[in-house]
Amino acid sequence: MNLGSAIEQCRTLKGLTKSKLAALAGLSISYVTLIEQGERDPTMASIEKISNALGLPPSLLILMATEDDELTSISEGLKDELKKITSE
Repeated sequence: MNLGSAIEQCRTLKGLTKSKLAALAGLSISYVTLIEQGERDPTMASIEKISNALGLPPSLLILMATEDDELTSISEGLKDELKKITSE
């Protein structure tokens, strides 16, 4: 999944239209549409606005957008760092 898909999925589950989400987030409808279509990468500030409008923490929205292979890679990296810290 990508961020646009995660936003669209959450918006749909909340029963919000793009225009309602845009209004709640203080963003333009066209910007929200471009994000959902994967044609625009939102800034962290926009992610926070959208998350707040959806009633979700930004971290959850980002986690939803993370691909399984990315999660595996992150997990392995964290394990390696933990091993370094505990062996020092």
